Amino acid sequence: MIALALRIIAHSPMRYLVALLGISVAAGLAFIQLGLYHGFKENASVVVDHTRGDIWVCAEYTKNFDFPNLIGRQQLDKVRATPGVAWAEPMLIIFGHWKFLDGERKGEESTVQIVGFDTETERKVGSPWNMVAGFPEELAQSGCVSIDATMRQRLDNADVDTVAEVNGIRVKVVGLSDGIRSFQGNPMVFTNMDTARSIGHLRPDDIHYVIVGVENGAVMEDVLGRLRALGESDHVEAYTQREFSFKAQDYWLRSTGAGTALALAALMGLVVGIVVAAQVLYTSTIEHLKEYGTLKAIGASNVQVAMAIVAQAIAWAIPAHLIAGGLLLIAMHKIEGKGIHLSLEPETYAWLGLGTVVICVLASILSVWRVMRVEPADVFKG
Repeated sequence: MIALALRIIAHSPMRYLVALLGISVAAGLAFIQLGLYHGFKENASVVVDHTRGDIWVCAEYTKNFDFPNLIGRQQLDKVRATPGVAWAEPMLIIFGHWKFLDGERKGEESTVQIVGFDTETERKVGSPWNMVAGFPEELAQSGCVSIDATMRQRLDNADVDTVAEVNGIRVKVVGLSDGIRSFQGNPMVFTNMDTARSIGHLRPDDIHYVIVGVENGAVMEDVLGRLRALGESDHVEAYTQREFSFKAQDYWLRSTGAGTALALAALMGLVVGIVVAAQVLYTSTIEHLKEYGTLKAIGASNVQVAMAIVAQAIAWAIPAHLIAGGLLLIAMHKIEGKGIHLSLEPETYAWLGLGTVVICVLASILSVWRVMRVEPADVFKG
């Protein structure tokens, strides 16, 4: 029956190509939307996921990582004194306006997101990762910052030794990271705590987060419970790293409706693919109805005839999946560096291949149903 399916396809190659194009574009759109969803999800919690630490402590009513409330030195000291805490390091999250001091965009400004971390400890908790130029230790000097290579275009192609102003504070680029993006598309800038406070016009003891490392042998749940107990008097909240990562992702993807919008767009792509495949398959089935009837007249079972139709669906699904993957790679290349990030793991892409096959097979159900209703005697009528 596979040979029959291939002959039917070869008999109408243009119809096959048109259907293949429609299914490929529909699958490609669905893949791109799914890639955007995963990319936005990664960006929403990128700093949390890449920061060393077991527990995050923040002010009460902090809805999202990007918009924290201030806590002070007193809370940091109490966290450090909590039994089971091996170490605790502060972090600041500031938004600022990067002002270009030279080049074609001299005098213009661009919004950036600043991460301030403690550069005076060996742990360097909260420092940039995937450094392609410079070292985190260099950020200890006043006014020194690192930027991300993927967002350099947003900063007028700033590079090492570029000088700019952020909220009126002069800064110098001493390092470049690669692959650190924010959900909002603002360039990520890393610096020491003092420089971050200057940029944010904060007091010397102001901090946003305390990242905690749990002692070896200590029970995570017990330490977490003690830190949460601080909230009754110090108005703080404590989360495991995984919980806080999910909190950041949930805020952007569900609370803002972004995740729902992307999911609906992906679903629409799948529906279009099913409709295209079903329509073309059904038309082809109707045109070859007598041939299918003849097969049944000479002894072919309903299952065997149905397999011929299912084989046609699979013959569309596999190349369509590969073409959709190519469209995804093109989209990844085109939007790189524009503040949008597409992310799709190879394992996920492989599962999507199985999904594409299943969808095309489901699209063949109407055609299979029509063929199974054909009686062998119908071939000899008219």
